[in-house]
Amino acid sequence: MSFSRPFAPDDRYDFEHASDFQSRYGAYLRQNAAQFVDVDGQQPTQSPLEFAASAWRVAQSPVMSPAYVESHPRVLSAVPTWDFDSRLAITVEIAASVPGETTRVLRGYWRGWQTGSTWHVQEDNDVPTATAVLLLRVPIEADGLPTPSFSRLAEPSTDAAKAAVQTICGRLNAALSGVFAQFARKEVA
Repeated sequence: MSFSRPFAPDDRYDFEHASDFQSRYGAYLRQNAAQFVDVDGQQPTQSPLEFAASAWRVAQSPVMSPAYVESHPRVLSAVPTWDFDSRLAITVEIAASVPGETTRVLRGYWRGWQTGSTWHVQEDNDVPTATAVLLLRVPIEADGLPTPSFSRLAEPSTDAAKAAVQTICGRLNAALSGVFAQFARKEVA
């Protein structure tokens, strides 16, 4: 994946690896249809925000592995969160550099983020480790989200879910592309 955009659905992989020869993501949507019920847990949700949040959750790891939505290697997680006023946001955790004021007071060698296809922390405890996580919360408004759509069996529509995921990707990319561009400039320098 080119990381000119921090988030992008991988429709090619989705189609090429689909057990139903249509959409791998669609199969996961059908398996996770219970996540698309309204707050009472009785009916399929008619809320574009609830539908989009559920579509996003299914499109991410750990539900799908690999995830339907590819993300920049620095992205540790991107999860839907709700506030007390029922407003949706996607909370994104990004691997970041330890602030200079912290690194100046650490004595000796401290291991940081390990890089590769993802940023991760080595799991052994033989060396001190210092990492930082940047938490960014991007509000998601209902405007422009698709209308929830379900089959007669109350399974979420793959097309509507993909449209919701695409919309969220677009909003996250618009809000966060500058952050990732700054990281890229620092890594090149």
